[in-house]
Amino acid sequence: MQNLKDEIKVRFEKFTSTWQPELQAVINQLAGSEPAFFESYLRIVSLNVWRTDLLSQIISPGSLAFFLEGQNDALVSHVFARMGAWRSALKSLRGLLENVVFGLYFKDHPVELMLWNQGKFKPGFSSTIGYLKGHPALGGISPAITGLDVFVREYATLSKAVHGSVPFQMTAGTGSTSLSTSSVQSLGKWRTHEKQALLASNLVLLTVFRDELQGAKQPQLRKAISFAVPNATHPAVKAELGIVLSPAP
Repeated sequence: MQNLKDEIKVRFEKFTSTWQPELQAVINQLAGSEPAFFESYLRIVSLNVWRTDLLSQIISPGSLAFFLEGQNDALVSHVFARMGAWRSALKSLRGLLENVVFGLYFKDHPVELMLWNQGKFKPGFSSTIGYLKGHPALGGISPAITGLDVFVREYATLSKAVHGSVPFQMTAGTGSTSLSTSSVQSLGKWRTHEKQALLASNLVLLTVFRDELQGAKQPQLRKAISFAVPNATHPAVKAELGIVLSPAP
């Protein structure tokens, strides 16, 4: 048994000495995509401004914690993408969607939040999305503006990444393990899903908290949101929610 352990120790040391430089090589190769990663970071900034400038002042600390975790998921996805760990980056995006929805649910359900803290309640994504679909703040608003249609579509797709469907496997066609790659195709796929996840998160927050952003309220937050919500969507946001977003430069 000791000989086997010694042999595995040698393999462990070899593995460690191999994956670290390989990872650094992928990071260096992806450095040429710095503009794409900067755009990603701009979108993520919107979540931080939502949390610090508005949500921290109007919802409970318990429900706010979900938004912080969602922001953290978005940053983890960003970092994994910069490392070329694409499946992990996509899995973290699903975590973002879950935490935004759970945060909105628990802000309206303090009793269930207490039960959740005691390990006696476990929300499901489908049931919480169902709750939001019937939420009075979303009534009469186009699904394209509430963001819920994007939530449902992206969650279903990202769940395939979580469960290792072939299109999202890191090892597909390689015949060996693969911790990270500098695949341009994978980068493009991740960017598409990241944009949609950040768009959906911002749209549903805009809809639920629109009274807090109308007129001249929260100018800094409205500017930050503009990095995640395309300029082409701004007229519809103004028409349906009464919120004026600044055109992203």
